[in-house]
Amino acid sequence: MDFVHKVTSNRPRYKQIYDEITNAMQHNPSLNGAVVSLRSLENIFQTSKTPIYQALQMLEISGYATRVERKASYVLHKDKNEFKSKSNRTFLDEQELKPFFRKSLDTEIQRSVRINKDMEIQISNMLPFGEFWINEQKAADAYNVSRTIIRQTLSQLAERGLISKDARSHWTVGPLTSKRLNDLFMIRSKLEPMALGDAAQNLLNSELTKITNRCHEAQNNSKSLSDTQIQQIEMDLHVHLLNKSRNTYLTRLISQTQLALVVNNIFSQPMKTRPFSAAITEHLIIYEYLGRGSIDSAMMALETHILLAAKRTSQRLKALSIFPAPKIPNWLTRR
Repeated sequence: MDFVHKVTSNRPRYKQIYDEITNAMQHNPSLNGAVVSLRSLENIFQTSKTPIYQALQMLEISGYATRVERKASYVLHKDKNEFKSKSNRTFLDEQELKPFFRKSLDTEIQRSVRINKDMEIQISNMLPFGEFWINEQKAADAYNVSRTIIRQTLSQLAERGLISKDARSHWTVGPLTSKRLNDLFMIRSKLEPMALGDAAQNLLNSELTKITNRCHEAQNNSKSLSDTQIQQIEMDLHVHLLNKSRNTYLTRLISQTQLALVVNNIFSQPMKTRPFSAAITEHLIIYEYLGRGSIDSAMMALETHILLAAKRTSQRLKALSIFPAPKIPNWLTRR
């Protein structure tokens, strides 16, 4: 599938940064004479040093910037001669620069979120079909970003257990086997009830009502649920509610088993079905116990729900083996 950001801008990253800096200078006279560092711009634009340095070199050639002696800093200007004197210059740190690039910051955040989501989908779709290596440079080229952004995204996916590194530090995807899934579900069946028991102490009635109502709506429309709605139902219980636990070590361990949460989307695509009515009913039983203040019963119900989900997921994984593998992204290589 094509990535949205790549369609909207095919210009090299350093040229985009050049355009954004010159545009900011035109609309903000206070940037005239500002001294900025490479490190500050790297953090603001969420990229590596190379595209920032290339953009500053373009600014220097265009007469909009001058390198400050031998330091990794540049003075921005419209008239080079006006700022030869150090007294006319103003050093701006990262926090002082951010307001001038607020739109750029918002764009970077949105882009990172889109890349993260798209890579998660692509990786999830390939999980049942073998083992793959991830090529960082090819992924950077495919999404038109620096390898720094790709590395950050891959690190986030690794924290959730979707990918891992082999003995040679190569990022690897899969294989998703019945044993691996059962192991993850077994871990979740022990850890999540403990987190729920702690989180229940910090759960507001209004929050419980909100997620319960969302579950009832899903139950009434179980045959027409979208992937997004299913994911929301799963996240309500297994992520948002459990994150109310104050035991950060426990919630971190649970977050590393989230591979089990993304498999539902894997199954719904080729099978064109979303058989999650049983899971929704089990969610509602847990919420009902929480509403009554029966925390121990809610914990037992959650453990039962996870073990039942393990059986359902294992059956779906076997059924998935008869479907053809999806197209492999060019940044994945079969091992």
